[in-house]
Amino acid sequence: MRLCDRRGFVLVAVLWVIVLGSALALEVHAGVRADQRAAANARASARAKWAARGGLARAEDALRAKLAAQSATGAAPAADTLLAPALAARLEEVAVTARVTDARARVQLNLAGEGALREVFAAAGIAPERAREMAAAIVRWRLAHAPAFVPAAADSAQTLRLPPRGAFASVQALREVPGIGFAEYARAAPYLTVASDGRINLNSAPVPVLRTLPGIGPDAAEAVARRRATAPFLSPYEVSAALPRHERSRLAGEMAAFLAAVAFSPAQAELVAEAAPEGSPVRARIRAVAAMGGAGKYVLVNVVER
Repeated sequence: MRLCDRRGFVLVAVLWVIVLGSALALEVHAGVRADQRAAANARASARAKWAARGGLARAEDALRAKLAAQSATGAAPAADTLLAPALAARLEEVAVTARVTDARARVQLNLAGEGALREVFAAAGIAPERAREMAAAIVRWRLAHAPAFVPAAADSAQTLRLPPRGAFASVQALREVPGIGFAEYARAAPYLTVASDGRINLNSAPVPVLRTLPGIGPDAAEAVARRRATAPFLSPYEVSAALPRHERSRLAGEMAAFLAAVAFSPAQAELVAEAAPEGSPVRARIRAVAAMGGAGKYVLVNVVER
């Protein structure tokens, strides 16, 4: 019995050693796998970051070429939201996309009044009552989170026309406003920016953005979009002739406000480059603002990587 007891104890001890050894081996294996995944993600993140930087450089080259061509020929800007063709490429199994957008083709989230915000939300397909609530919530948020006043350098504000500082550092920050749902954000985001000086480019803004201009209703916005497809607007006085008769008197009554809000060429461009390595959840995104001066010149500012 004693010999059997000893053998039984030894057997149990051996089994426990095997169990503990297996558990330790599994833990080590899981740790190795985790380390391998972390290393793979780090490599993918580095590749994505550099690929996105390459995409931004290509977008900047496209913008530079477009501005140089316009400056050389004196051609009017094309009636398009994109200032250069969208770019798509693959760099060593990393998909890269880049675009250059006229910031004046969107509503400035930090500067637009409650009425303009309400109008663009409603035009984006959000119910009128909900659009009114969202606009009021955004204005309250701006007042509560307004940045401290910092005087701008005399040359940077006038020569480079930098976008103003505001409560929203990015359009994505709109999701921080209480009560703004993701679905509503997704509907409104394509029509918003924080990179412009607040004016709306009549030759590039989509219809929902045109509707935020003083004196421009839904019918007038559609008429403007049809007219500029044949030739860009060069002055505000061409607009009235392009409108339906019943819209002209409305614009005439708000002409002063319209002149203060409208533009006919871009002043700031948003450059966005995104990179996605194949087979990896890692993504890289770079956003920058090109503040444009005269003679096709610009300065790249506000570069943000994430």
